[in-house]
Amino acid sequence: MAVGIDVAEERKGLDLVALDGQRRVVASIGRLSVDEAAHLVLSELHPALVCIDAPSGWAHSGRSRMSERHLRRLGITAFSTGPDPGDHPFYRWMRVGFALFAALAPSYPLFRGTEPRGTAAEVFPEATAALLAGRHRRRDETKVGFRRQLLRSHHVDQTSLPNVDRVDAALAALTGILALEGTHCAVGDPWEGSILLPVALLPTEPLRRSATADPEIGSSVDP
Repeated sequence: MAVGIDVAEERKGLDLVALDGQRRVVASIGRLSVDEAAHLVLSELHPALVCIDAPSGWAHSGRSRMSERHLRRLGITAFSTGPDPGDHPFYRWMRVGFALFAALAPSYPLFRGTEPRGTAAEVFPEATAALLAGRHRRRDETKVGFRRQLLRSHHVDQTSLPNVDRVDAALAALTGILALEGTHCAVGDPWEGSILLPVALLPTEPLRRSATADPEIGSSVDP
């Protein structure tokens, strides 16, 4: 089993989705506190891997982290996680993520770019979707629609995923399942924060937008 957690600031809460080895949704829960999410992972679900959609720490190498700069070279844009800015309102959701990594650390140490099993790994659903599709979403596709179609193409049922946050948690969990199956790589400085990615090899050129529907992904305009 892999658990995916989409992180938001405290007032909104966290979304958690767990997938088993057959990619069935075995848990889909929203509006969790850090303590509630950690309790579910540690005391009830016991997954082989936890995948968290949030940075795992501040930058040590400039105004962004090495992992984020690497993704940009692939044409994938992520928020820049610079040095600690103090109590800045925009970054409070990142501190929620840090708190979650810390709560899980005694049982799930931070993924450092090597073996993911038994760790808590930072993931990025935008990168997961683009890399698995081999492209960015087209302009006639919504973000949530594109991501839902990607999940369908990997046999993940949509019934218990009511919103984009739960979809992103499911993409995080799918990243974990693929990694447990042996398909993964990582970008970033292991001590600054490695991002787990659901492909064995990264593309050699930046990803592009497809002009036509991908035969595997199809049209993903949300109804």
